[in-house]
Amino acid sequence: MLLNKISSVITIIMIAIIYLIIFTALRIMNKDIKSGNKGKRDRRKVVGLEILEPGNNSSFKKGGVIPLRRELSIGRNVQNTFIIDDPYISSFHVRIYLRNNDYIIEDLGSTNGTIVNNTKINGKKYLESGDVVKLGNTVLKFID
Repeated sequence: MLLNKISSVITIIMIAIIYLIIFTALRIMNKDIKSGNKGKRDRRKVVGLEILEPGNNSSFKKGGVIPLRRELSIGRNVQNTFIIDDPYISSFHVRIYLRNNDYIIEDLGSTNGTIVNNTKINGKKYLESGDVVKLGNTVLKFID
């Protein structure tokens, strides 16, 4: 008799725990649905430079993406973040960096220049999504 009462109490406690777990899970799911994606950046979205024309660089794949973080330097020198072995690219050719949620491209005094949307830039320029950047024989597109 005592064993039956203990068994009934344990069963009721287990059922209550299961209902509590289900209720908590539903509450968390409801909260996630209501909040949506507010204030969160889509992790799948890549900010970077898409390779349109790899030039003479066999290691580059057309359609590949060079991801951009805070700063990227491009040139022939090994001290750059991204090295392009192209005779028309200077040792320290260009720098792309993030400032106040905008990306800026800066020509570093390269010999052959930096072309953005078929216009040679002097100094700095804000990049906009879809801008085409030509460095030597390599053609890149800024994706944001």
